Amino acid sequence: MIGKNQHAQTLDQAWLRRVALSLALAIIAGALTLLVARGISGALLFVEQQELVRSAAAALRGGIEGLPATDLRAARLRAERSAEGHRRAGLALAFAAAAAAAGGGYLWLEARSEEQKQRQGGG
Repeated sequence: MIGKNQHAQTLDQAWLRRVALSLALAIIAGALTLLVARGISGALLFVEQQELVRSAAAALRGGIEGLPATDLRAARLRAERSAEGHRRAGLALAFAAAAAAAGGGYLWLEARSEEQKQRQGGG
């Protein structure tokens, strides 16, 4: 009876180890995806915010008379909306990558565990 209980405890520990490894893999994959997405979105935002820089430069060149002709506030709000959209997209990609890594990692570890059990039982 003690042998079966110890065997069940060992199986539970192995299962917990596989879950922990798959979660660690998910965190790493999500973090890497978020870093890459932020880098790409930063480059895109730089290009998109050139409009804001041009508007600000035109307002400065035109002096006080040039301010009514340029709508800096609207350009700034568009840039902020775009940045928020990029941030949300990056987070969504990171969560998707983490979920895929967690599921795939766990399934791969379970398959390896089953292969090891079959080798031990057959050998």
